Amino acid sequence: MSSPSARKRGNKAAASSTPTKRRSSPSKAAATTSNAPNRKTPRTPPRQSASSSKVVTPALTASLPVEGKKKKSAASNKKSTAKSARRSLNLNDTTTKRDDTQKKLPFGLNKKAIEIPPNVQRVYHIVHKHSGSLGGNGHGGAIYGELTTGSMQKMTNLMIEHTGLSKSSRFIDVGCGLGKPNLHVAQFPGVDFSYGIEMEHVRWMIGMTNLEHVLKSAKEDVDKGVVNDNESKIGHGCYLSHGDITEANFFDPFTHVYMFDIGFPPRLFHQLAEMFNNSKSEYLICYHAPRLMIDDYGFNIELIHQTPTSMHGSAEGHQGYIYRRDMNVKSNARKACKTKTFGVPCDPLFSTAWKMCRGGLDPLLKYTSDEVQKQWGGSNKRVTRASRRKSSGEEEEKKTE
Repeated sequence: MSSPSARKRGNKAAASSTPTKRRSSPSKAAATTSNAPNRKTPRTPPRQSASSSKVVTPALTASLPVEGKKKKSAASNKKSTAKSARRSLNLNDTTTKRDDTQKKLPFGLNKKAIEIPPNVQRVYHIVHKHSGSLGGNGHGGAIYGELTTGSMQKMTNLMIEHTGLSKSSRFIDVGCGLGKPNLHVAQFPGVDFSYGIEMEHVRWMIGMTNLEHVLKSAKEDVDKGVVNDNESKIGHGCYLSHGDITEANFFDPFTHVYMFDIGFPPRLFHQLAEMFNNSKSEYLICYHAPRLMIDDYGFNIELIHQTPTSMHGSAEGHQGYIYRRDMNVKSNARKACKTKTFGVPCDPLFSTAWKMCRGGLDPLLKYTSDEVQKQWGGSNKRVTRASRRKSSGEEEEKKTE
């Protein structure tokens, strides 16, 4: 019987005589694994061979250098890549472009933006430059009833569509305030006569200041020989008056009567209804519903169209109504206007202003500038201390004499 030590020596000899399996070299392992499908995704993509000269990516094509060709500098490579990328993006990009004419509304709705004519934009820029977007004195001051530019353009477009507002029309704004509606329709569509009347003195003077700067801009264009196209030319057939509308008996010669009548007293509405019914004016544009205008105040009108409007500087909004004279109601010929201007029935209160607008730019600008200087007490002459002392001394000498 063999001893344990001999048994151990025999096991070691058997183990050493048994051939061991050699590990394969890395090159052979790579060759065997390349034929088998790769179950794991490599971390980095395999290198491209030198024979492949282009790599195609979505919407981008970049050339790779091929052996045997000279390498370009890094700056030229970047430049060519940017050009090719830009060109390929323009050709392959099928995404929809943003439409600037669409206005975003809540709940994903879209609305087509209102286009403002160039001459109207130019006039509003002049007004905002000199009196602010609200015209000055906004909070607690003399400003009320200011529609946004887009809302006024919408109302103008509807008047053109439903009432035939055109260059031959005559437009009056009762309670014109700063005169923006008058200046607006004087540019687009460029009415023949745009008249505004305002009772409150501060509002009227701010409106006259706006009108003066607009007329001066039109005069500068004429003096410099700038020939503007019809879209950017400033219209000047606008007149703003300080007075009471009840001094007139008729709305003649106006074809369109406009009034932002929020806040008008009921007694005034009854007077305006009598004036309108006795006139030949065809259309009335206001901000009161038919129940009040027809049933309560007695206007001989019928509703054509209505639309919502928004106010400048606040979230307040009002419904705008466009009315047409009710032809079924016969007017009293004995109460009609008898006086005429340019062969058209015209109330005497509006005759002088119409003649001045027909006279051209120069007399209208002179009248407006004189009124502004007289009311504001301004002067184009520079006043110094010496001139002030001299004038005060002359006044004292006159008193002593």
